[in-house]
Amino acid sequence: MEFQEYAEHYFDMEKAVPYFLICFAALLVVMGVILIIARIRKELDSKNSEGEYIDESEMDIYDSESGYGNEAYSEDDDLRMDGRRSRYYRSRSRRRQHLLRRQIDIRPFAFIESFYEMAFASTAMLLLLSLYYIINDRINLREVHIIWDTYKDWILVLFLVVSMILNRIFDRLLVRLRYIDAKQRAGIRLLSSIYVILILVYICFIYQSPNYGSIIIYFVMMVIGRLFYFDVTWENFRGDIISIWKNLPILFLMIAYSGFTIWYGFNSGFLWKSNGVLVSTLIAHIFMDVGIVIIHHLRLVRLILG
Repeated sequence: MEFQEYAEHYFDMEKAVPYFLICFAALLVVMGVILIIARIRKELDSKNSEGEYIDESEMDIYDSESGYGNEAYSEDDDLRMDGRRSRYYRSRSRRRQHLLRRQIDIRPFAFIESFYEMAFASTAMLLLLSLYYIINDRINLREVHIIWDTYKDWILVLFLVVSMILNRIFDRLLVRLRYIDAKQRAGIRLLSSIYVILILVYICFIYQSPNYGSIIIYFVMMVIGRLFYFDVTWENFRGDIISIWKNLPILFLMIAYSGFTIWYGFNSGFLWKSNGVLVSTLIAHIFMDVGIVIIHHLRLVRLILG
């Protein structure tokens, strides 16, 4: 089947819009589960006097990488603000200044953004892996395959590096993730590698495709290298395992969501197995990312948790 036929099929709005609406409805269900869990965690934290708080007026300018980091916000942090922000505060009305005393727990927001990070990291890797699959299996040009057969292992490594750069771009351009720090990002990206391994293993054994064996080995070695690097300490290893355990609900929700949307796509005829199950998985993830962007810009999470 020609590329033009695939393009005409997937860009046919009569087919794409109903599939997107189903994906968006499923995403709302997943977000509902996340919000319920976040609400429960918020209530437990409030009872135990735990949590990570910032002022309500800081919600739109807080950034975990340049703000307060992993430490809870305190009034003393105002002394460290730059001149521009200080002038901004002085210009507020008394009513606005009153809001400074209202504290917002950002941990539920961090939990939700962890799911966003999982989605974006997985999409970035699936995008480059799909390109790898298309070049390896679908391009029948002798000149291309001569170069490909010689350098494909190095090209795969390059693709994985590019996927990390894409992930960072997604975090900044699609939805700016403010409430998760670098440590949590690293833990989620490790989990997304495990998620991609599960997808590849599923394709390899269920669809009896031998084309993904080397890629699976690459990802397994990445995860092992992440856990057992040459100067690893017990504390670092223990921290990585705890991070995986703590974020397992996000992995399960991602598996449930992608499994349903891919199953529905195949059964409805929108997703084609002929273009490769990996490519179809990527398409489902792109629809999910679009839904996340819509939910974020509608500020639904802030409306419910605020």
